[in-house]
Amino acid sequence: MDFVTSEYYTIFIPIVVVLVLFLARGRRNAQVLVMLTMSYVFFWLASGWHVLLLLTSTIVDWTSGKKIHSSSDKKYRKRWLIGSLTINLGLLAIFKYLDFLIETWNLASLRIDGAPELETFGLLLPVGISFYTFQTMSYTIDIYRKKHAPYEKFTDFACYAAFFPQLVAGPIVRSQHFLEQIKEPVSSSPYQFRLGLTLIIYGLAKKLIIADNVAIHANEIFAEGSNLENIILIWWGSLCFGIQIYCDFSAYTDIALGSAYLIGIELPENFKTPYAARSPQDFWRRWHISLSTWLRDYLYIPLGGSRGGSKVLVMSLMGTMLLGGLWHGASWNFVLWGFMHGILLLCHRRLIKLSQIKKIFTIAPKTSVFIGWLITQYFIFMTWLVFRVEDTSMMLRSLKTFVGYDAHWDIHEFHESLPDVKLMTMGLVLFFIIAHGFSGKLGGFKIWLSKQNSVMWGLICGLLITATFLLRPSETVEFIYFRF
Repeated sequence: MDFVTSEYYTIFIPIVVVLVLFLARGRRNAQVLVMLTMSYVFFWLASGWHVLLLLTSTIVDWTSGKKIHSSSDKKYRKRWLIGSLTINLGLLAIFKYLDFLIETWNLASLRIDGAPELETFGLLLPVGISFYTFQTMSYTIDIYRKKHAPYEKFTDFACYAAFFPQLVAGPIVRSQHFLEQIKEPVSSSPYQFRLGLTLIIYGLAKKLIIADNVAIHANEIFAEGSNLENIILIWWGSLCFGIQIYCDFSAYTDIALGSAYLIGIELPENFKTPYAARSPQDFWRRWHISLSTWLRDYLYIPLGGSRGGSKVLVMSLMGTMLLGGLWHGASWNFVLWGFMHGILLLCHRRLIKLSQIKKIFTIAPKTSVFIGWLITQYFIFMTWLVFRVEDTSMMLRSLKTFVGYDAHWDIHEFHESLPDVKLMTMGLVLFFIIAHGFSGKLGGFKIWLSKQNSVMWGLICGLLITATFLLRPSETVEFIYFRF
């Protein structure tokens, strides 16, 4: 089961709302038990027996948190922390990275005489393992750091670890944020319920109208691998994929937040108009916020961050971005993607310290901001090529063309290479650019819509639903972050 199946909206969500808000109303423990049970049902429907991995991580981190909190012995506490991290990262490594490591070894062994070739295991990637692993790990680490005490009840923690709206693709929720909301019986105010419905409708429209339609062009360009020397085609493919991955992932987040609001739970925002970013650092404050803050708090700062001089900074930043790239998938293109973002962040840190740059910002602040935005987006969309294209030769050809090296400009070739839905896709891209530019200034369309009177709200939501059914492509595309 996922967020684009009719069963989720017609059967699963209504059952959860009725059970939590009506049958278990006012009884906090019963509500938690219902949310926990339905979360495991959801995950079982999505991932089958892999639900046992989630249960294992939950038991391990629950036990570790209790043991760490109960002792003042530093060595004892550290052993339990290391044990927890080892099991969690071990499961992640086996199911997500083992075959990747074997394939990498086999490629390297071609250069080594007599090196044996190993067989891969063909393990299926458990849905959401990257997200819930990071989530439960942060719980144990925070207890070790004495930031908070462990949950008193196992069912509370299990509900936090498995909460179905954000289980599969985030956002990554901190344990205290969730606990504060389930200390008392949950309830959804009329505004929260309307906001939840608004976010779900808005997310579905964003996913099915924009993301899935622009994906047709991106997939066609990079699947065929022809005419990759045409700079217009490569720029268009990069633009389409950049819009696709944002609308796809943020749509999932909208639906996750909306589903949680229906039962009175607030989840953290995960995006804040990332393509309005004026620097690489600003981009990571706006893109996948729950992951970027997790990497900052549990990796970048512990590695030294900016406190230990330039060498420590470089090692901390590059290590964080490389591991952040690898977190996205078992492929070298994700590592390269993380590496490129690390380089962008380091270059930006250096540039803003130059007196010439400071002088330009002082003399022409508005022009400088625009130039900063333009340069930032140019490199952001360049990195999306690396993220999207796994084939090394195709990736290098695309990158060369993107920067104008050995490239040509052919509008006729561009037109002939695109699928038939040219006009609609171009219209959707233009609409997205305009809407994205204004959404940050207006406070977000979804928030504005949820505050309108019932007639206006119902009319606009009805139009969105109608447009979704009319404009959705014949085949929907799986949420991109389900792969991670």
